[in-house]
Amino acid sequence: MGRSSLVSVLCALLLAGCAGRAPEAARSKDGLLRVASAVSSEQRGASPPPAPGTAEEAALADAHDVDDDDGEVDDGLELPADPGTGARAHSPLSAMTEAQIEELLSKDPAALGPMSLGATNAGALFNGVRMPEGDRWELVDPAHAWGTRETIDALDRAIAEVHRQFPGSPKLYIGHISAREGGHLSPHKSHQAGRDVDISYFLDARHRWYQRATAANLDRERTWAFVRALVTETDVELILIDSSVQRLLKEYALKIGEDKDWLDEVFQLGSRKPRPLVRHARGHANHIHVRFYSPIAQESAALAYPLLVKRGAIKPTSQYVRHTAKKGQTLGSLARQYGTTVEAIKRANGLRSAAIQAKRVYNIPRPSSGPAAPPKQVVVPPRRLPPPKAADAPPPPARHGEPGPALDG
Repeated sequence: MGRSSLVSVLCALLLAGCAGRAPEAARSKDGLLRVASAVSSEQRGASPPPAPGTAEEAALADAHDVDDDDGEVDDGLELPADPGTGARAHSPLSAMTEAQIEELLSKDPAALGPMSLGATNAGALFNGVRMPEGDRWELVDPAHAWGTRETIDALDRAIAEVHRQFPGSPKLYIGHISAREGGHLSPHKSHQAGRDVDISYFLDARHRWYQRATAANLDRERTWAFVRALVTETDVELILIDSSVQRLLKEYALKIGEDKDWLDEVFQLGSRKPRPLVRHARGHANHIHVRFYSPIAQESAALAYPLLVKRGAIKPTSQYVRHTAKKGQTLGSLARQYGTTVEAIKRANGLRSAAIQAKRVYNIPRPSSGPAAPPKQVVVPPRRLPPPKAADAPPPPARHGEPGPALDG
């Protein structure tokens, strides 16, 4: 066993004995699955988690609904750009020349700020910010809790809103965001560019990380307050929640008087709106997946990317094709079709075996003569705000000849 593998196993065992407080240097081989099993085993009083690659680990994955047969979480959804209008947040680098950016990169790279490069399922992170320890959340795996400044701030803002409404609320568990330099993070398809976050639901008093949310244990008040804050107070791109949990939250929101048309813009379940924010994806009954826009970090990446590659500060981000597997196809046939290798496809999708499933979508890396540059411009669509309630609506205008509403003072 190599040194890195030994460290991973030791870290996972330490997690089991420390109620899930992973040390800063922890780098678990299977990331979320290993940490989840360690935390839940400790809280159940069970033995430490099984070794990776064993039959016991595979059974545990099935029991916790962590992933599917190929060992990955279905969190790689990439939506097309919103065709609507939106606002731009300009990077400080936009006022600098290429020479000035290169000089900073040479002398003080941290001064360039965080950068989110490429797609969330084929990207990298430069100058990432680690989610700090906090009294309102628990970091499950601090070594993989790196994101853009915008991601960290937005997450803090949404959690703070829940505590404003419900003082004394329990801590949320924060799982993976990204590795320090981004890139592939097992068992995910995404989490590569500092903009994706896995976070727990608010559940009952027996709450633990990676616990399935049900009608019996879901704290609807706090979980809806959290989702609502994400939608209305942050620049969120999408939220992945299992449809069974969407149903519970949407029913609760309707019960407390939220506008039905607005909820149809928020939730995919029961909606015919074209771009709902909260969508179903396999494996998200036990945690919420949130993806934020990071326009400053993304625009900074576009401006500095050629220089980062030139100086070897990052590796060029890969170009990918999204392929829906057909019955009878194999990794070998896909590799021949796209001019790549079986191992490259396995790495791009976090696969632990060569088996693939029909109708599943896979990332296929493509050979490239040059780096895949980030988009030059990131436009953040307007936040989806609910209509004002009757009590908050402005008074109707006075008819001709009638007095208007009285003003204080």
